[in-house]
Amino acid sequence: MRHVLTSLTLLLTLSACGSPSTGGPTPTPPGQETPTPSPVGTPAGTPIQKVIGAAGGTLGTPDGAVRLDIPAGALSGDQTIALQPITRTAPGGTGQTYRLSPEGLTFATPARLTFTYTDGDVQGSALLALSIGFQDAQGVWQYYRRPTRDLAAKTVSVETTHFSDWSMLEGIQLRPLKAEIEVGKTLPLQVMSCLDPQGDPDSELIPGHDCSPAAAAFTAKGWAANGVAGGNASVGTVADTGDKSGAATYTAPAQKPGRNPVAVSVGVSDLILGNLTLVSNVKVTEPSNTWQGQIIYTETGRRPWKMQDGFEGSGSEYAKQTQTFTVVGVKSADQYNTILLLEQDGVAEYSDFGHMEKKIYEICEAFGPTILRHHFIYDRDFKLSGRVKATLEARLNIVDGQYSLSFIPQDVPMTGQDTTIDIYRDGCAKTENNRSNSKPVRYSAGLRNDTVAGSLDPAHPDVLSGRVEGESEVFVQATQYLLSWNLTRTP
Repeated sequence: MRHVLTSLTLLLTLSACGSPSTGGPTPTPPGQETPTPSPVGTPAGTPIQKVIGAAGGTLGTPDGAVRLDIPAGALSGDQTIALQPITRTAPGGTGQTYRLSPEGLTFATPARLTFTYTDGDVQGSALLALSIGFQDAQGVWQYYRRPTRDLAAKTVSVETTHFSDWSMLEGIQLRPLKAEIEVGKTLPLQVMSCLDPQGDPDSELIPGHDCSPAAAAFTAKGWAANGVAGGNASVGTVADTGDKSGAATYTAPAQKPGRNPVAVSVGVSDLILGNLTLVSNVKVTEPSNTWQGQIIYTETGRRPWKMQDGFEGSGSEYAKQTQTFTVVGVKSADQYNTILLLEQDGVAEYSDFGHMEKKIYEICEAFGPTILRHHFIYDRDFKLSGRVKATLEARLNIVDGQYSLSFIPQDVPMTGQDTTIDIYRDGCAKTENNRSNSKPVRYSAGLRNDTVAGSLDPAHPDVLSGRVEGESEVFVQATQYLLSWNLTRTP
């Protein structure tokens, strides 16, 4: 057993055991359910240990997050005291949770446990709602109603005579405790109580309860944004939902406010904690401009050919290029325009191969035999290829549900050789005239469409995808091209 049960916990337990007059279970009135136990935390770090004796002593974390002061006379002799970080399971818990051991150890005089809080530990709540609690033997977290708060030192402390699992707790919260939304977007807000609504307001300990819209939520009023009642166009607006449940909706302004994050606040009145102002910090951002994805351009063409006009032979002309543009970053962005950085990787090739012949048979002299008098032979070997790899910019414009992406890619500079062999043989003269030619060739292959556009899909506004097809040519080869894109905006 970690410690002695509080009188309030005993009262709740006894009231649920049964009725003396009937011998059966006593029905639990609506809204008076026994607080739900929480799971026991598990170790989440290296424990800190120290031997403390009858003279007393101090044990704490190096960063001062938590400190235990044991006065002289609290212990009768030397005792190894341990402070173990554990996972947080407390309703409304904030900051790091700790287990003090050995379990079951008690003190003759109370020790003082002090937590140091940060601004982040009270986000979505209020300093007067911040306290310390421990988990009892039934797994229920018990909240100290009147801790000692030092606002200058940013500490909260309580006295205890036993060891258990301990944590800072926020009795009332405005959820989300903090948030980040884009301009023009909405955020639902809800006042939540993490204390047992049936807890005795005069007791030093109040059982924790699964955070829910309890009694305090129904008193919520005076919603404001950066101190402006109801907010305005500059800081965003906040309005109660009208059902008196402690819920409201914040609508971010069309542009980021000068004071950002926006402090969205509401006043509540609680029987246990009194009148409080809860604050949730909402950061307003421009639409996310972190993009990933690719734009792919492919272009192909093939044409077989055969000779005519007495020539025999055939050949094939072929062209292909593939260019991939991968998003590698963002150079600049505003509400409507984003300059993306694209890595272009492109390859292109062109070829034209063929062989043709023409044969003419004649009689070289009177009454002679017919022989192959004229023989024409023609061969062609034409090859081009190239590659480009470069980083370029593209402008992405999104407005009124439409988008366009414009970019100026680099052409692929292809280089190669155009080699031809032309042979003429005269069967009568028995001569041969060979003519060969080989010359370097340069040609650039590029995109025929450098702007894409489309409409945003309302169900997927952060995905831009589409494709366009058309006809073009590489060198002198007719081609078909396909330009496709798939970009995703990430949070």
